[in-house]
Amino acid sequence: MTRLPSIRLTSLKLRLPWVHEVELAPDQAERAAAWALYVELVARVVELVRRVALQHVVTSRAVPPRRPGAARAAGFALASLLLAAACRDATGPDPVTTPARPDAGAGDLAAVTAGYSVTCALDQAGRPYCWGLNFRGELVAGDTATFLTRPTPVAGIPAPLQAIAAGGDHQCALAADGRAYCWGTNLFGQLGTGATSTGIGTRAPGPAPVAGGLVFRSISAGFSHTCAVTAAGAAYCWGANAYGQLGAGAGAPCDYTDPVRCVAAVPVPVAGGLVFRQVSVGRWHTCGVTADDVAYCWGHNQDGELGDPTVPIQCGAFPERAACLRDVPVPIAGGLRFRQVAAGGLHSCGLTTAGAAYCWGLVTGDAAIGAYELGNPAVLGSPSGPRGSRVPVAVEGGLTFSDIAVGTSGSCALTAAGRAVCWGSNNFGQMGVGGTDPTASTRPLAVGMPAAAAAPVPTEDDHVCALTTTGRIWCWGGDNYFCEHIMLPLSASG
Repeated sequence: MTRLPSIRLTSLKLRLPWVHEVELAPDQAERAAAWALYVELVARVVELVRRVALQHVVTSRAVPPRRPGAARAAGFALASLLLAAACRDATGPDPVTTPARPDAGAGDLAAVTAGYSVTCALDQAGRPYCWGLNFRGELVAGDTATFLTRPTPVAGIPAPLQAIAAGGDHQCALAADGRAYCWGTNLFGQLGTGATSTGIGTRAPGPAPVAGGLVFRSISAGFSHTCAVTAAGAAYCWGANAYGQLGAGAGAPCDYTDPVRCVAAVPVPVAGGLVFRQVSVGRWHTCGVTADDVAYCWGHNQDGELGDPTVPIQCGAFPERAACLRDVPVPIAGGLRFRQVAAGGLHSCGLTTAGAAYCWGLVTGDAAIGAYELGNPAVLGSPSGPRGSRVPVAVEGGLTFSDIAVGTSGSCALTAAGRAVCWGSNNFGQMGVGGTDPTASTRPLAVGMPAAAAAPVPTEDDHVCALTTTGRIWCWGGDNYFCEHIMLPLSASG
């Protein structure tokens, strides 16, 4: 992986990703500065195209993309020419398919989270680190590098932290006292600070406290919304609500003739008065498990990701699409007793109290989508069978799991024996098996890494990260355009 060295100018210090450190004559400074700003502008345009394609699909008459790959591909074709593979492996542009790990001395990491274009971690002392895309200090305030290729300390937040969560373009964390802090993009109020952005690209200058002074015990960040659970089990959500993903019902009403304006910039309680043990935020939907082991989901159900067959699917564009969502929690069908649920892109998964894995969603007529992420060969869309499922289906293999996490094109879990496994698509090596063969699998495949402390975390952009029992982080898969995974051994302290 190419590091981001500095170009030292007489009057300006710049970072360019594809050159070795050089000295420029004074008369070259202005030209170099202009070129660097131009490159950053192009990179920002590419990123904005990606955001608009995903965030503003609610106003389109077309059905939203099944996954962000198509939107990324067009923009990245241009970006790759100008950014010269800043975060690619030295051997070529092929995606990394074998996990690589930070590796300096004894492991000292305690948690890892991965978002669309970033990865963050906590060390044993509760100090936060992040790496990946850093437009204008969105990820790490005060660092001017567009891409952070090494775990970089996040300042401005009171350590020690007890939890950290990376979302689409924002991050959140819980301090030791349970207060929440968020930073990054705030287009839809997903930072919960009481303010929303008025234009694409507006960001918080650093971690800011979430409004309301609530004390939380857990937090989860999605593509454009965030949810957290208090010590008493009350769930609160904030951010985008175009699909009812906040679950607040009448507490955050939405005019579906103009759903982009449906936001809540401060935490609002999830309707129903349920007592939650855990909540998981996906792209446009949210799921949770109550204290009595009942699983609920709310938000977008275009592909059956809510797990309730009474909620319509494939409703087309707004305002008609309002029929395909629920803005209050609905119970998952089947009567299963869950201890954990995980919300992803277009599907969800959960673990029963006995440790069995079930998944649902990805109901589509698109023959190009095989629903491997559900882990069940009966719902792959063969000529004689359905594609996807509106109710939970068992993951094949009969394994017993202790933890589960899902992204857009994959699902991962930790077996009771401490082995990390993944299933779903493998076109970017996101299964972590050392290659792209097989290209997809419904059967959980063992990841080529040491014993894991928790389930690997798959993301929207197909990179995956996991924490080992020895306090190290391994990452793999993805195209790594934004340096969100690590391709050379690096330490969390940089």
